[in-house]
Amino acid sequence: MSRDNFTKKTIETLKARVAHRCSNPNCRVPTSAPAEDNQINNIGIAAHIFAASEGGPRSNNAISSEERKSIDNGIWLCSNCSIDIDRDEKRYPPKLLKKWKADAEAQARIELGQKLPSNTDAIDTVTAALTGMPKNFITRAIPNVHQATESSLNKLDPRFHIKTQYIEGNTSIGIFAKENVPLALKVDAEYVQEFAKQHKMLIEHGDNVIISTNGLTIEGSKLFEEIMKEGGTFSISSPKKKAIQKLWLVQDDTNLIESFDDIQGEVSWGTKSFTFNGSACDGIFSLSYKKETNDNKQVTITISLSTDLWEGSDIQLLPYFNKIFSLFDKMAEGWTLSTSLEIDGLNILNSEGMKVSTWDYVLYTNSFLHYVYRCKTIANKFNFQVNYTSEISFTTDEHMNIADIVEIIEEKKSFNSDKLAENAHCTLLADDKCQNIEKLTNLTDPITIRMSQKVGDTIKLFNEEFFLPPKTVYISGVLPKFHSNPKDIKPNDSVKIEWMPQDDFHCLICYNSNLAN
Repeated sequence: MSRDNFTKKTIETLKARVAHRCSNPNCRVPTSAPAEDNQINNIGIAAHIFAASEGGPRSNNAISSEERKSIDNGIWLCSNCSIDIDRDEKRYPPKLLKKWKADAEAQARIELGQKLPSNTDAIDTVTAALTGMPKNFITRAIPNVHQATESSLNKLDPRFHIKTQYIEGNTSIGIFAKENVPLALKVDAEYVQEFAKQHKMLIEHGDNVIISTNGLTIEGSKLFEEIMKEGGTFSISSPKKKAIQKLWLVQDDTNLIESFDDIQGEVSWGTKSFTFNGSACDGIFSLSYKKETNDNKQVTITISLSTDLWEGSDIQLLPYFNKIFSLFDKMAEGWTLSTSLEIDGLNILNSEGMKVSTWDYVLYTNSFLHYVYRCKTIANKFNFQVNYTSEISFTTDEHMNIADIVEIIEEKKSFNSDKLAENAHCTLLADDKCQNIEKLTNLTDPITIRMSQKVGDTIKLFNEEFFLPPKTVYISGVLPKFHSNPKDIKPNDSVKIEWMPQDDFHCLICYNSNLAN
């Protein structure tokens, strides 16, 4: 019986429409490649969906000869898949083959112009198999590695719950007993004294024990034996309780109160003392102290700032700056500091009326925060882009200069004669007929003069140099004093004049607002 074979054109079209790949979605292998002598090695076949002749695989007598050899009845497969579909007709009915064909052509359309898979895809696939990585592997890779590690360690000893973390280049393994587990901890002779010292601090004050695993052996659990092989440090922590430290300031004269953010932290307990460590403002502000259990003396509090969150940011947008600046400014002014420690809503410890204005750290930090505030004021006034850096250094004179500029901006650089260090001076050029000299000589009523810079000063803010607009000085209520006899002055002479304050003297310094904008 004759076969209704595909034409050469139909075969080439079938092959090209699926990008020379097998249409079986579970196969998709390339079907052509170079052979020797510039030939082509082809393992693809243009297979018939309905048999090419009566009695063949998936035979359909209802279609014509033209339909059997048309492209609509063809599917491109590799030789293996072609043999498979013909030997298992029930598994591969025409409807399934037509779907294969449509999907393969659609996939070829999607892949058109796309990068071919690389060797790293195989690595990614293996990594996915080892870590149980889902499709969005980037966001889940690290959690899955930890989960796999924890699962592996848990199998070594199911009596423990394992929690792993990777922080700043170090792997931390937390081991939590689910039941009472008898273990034997052996400390090498050279580590005994250090371990005993730390263990005593753990019991009495709740301090953590941290010791090298090189000097320890733990028996009674395969889990510990395996972990100790890797080396590192061994830590024992006391039980900790979440706590809230409330903090507020009171001004003695007015009894005004300013509250600060609640400081979230933990309390570590020992038989002789307990320690609180906490932070607020996303970790920028930290507070800690140790309290002896049987000592009613005032608690010594340690306060610190960590400005990592500010690094590289526009100083106008520093988070929590205003809140922290206000706190330190009021502490330095003499407002009293009060605190209250709460655990589960219960007040555990109060400390009221502490004077911290003499603390070196408060004074130093307040000075630095004032520097930041003044830089913010200047940058805002003159539209400077200034970024925060912790690598800042400035002298007292530089800070005073910045403070003077802020006073001018805030229109506070205004004063009377009693604040003058010396009278204003200037040099005047006599005109051709000395009329300007004569006019000044004949003055009887005080006048107002204005002196302006031609070029503004430069200033350094956070290690960057900026150019300020020119300053203008207005001096009112003055009369001129010549340092030479006016009658001896000739045209074009340079004349030194001292401006003498009168009863209504006033001086104001400001920046040229037009230039500033």
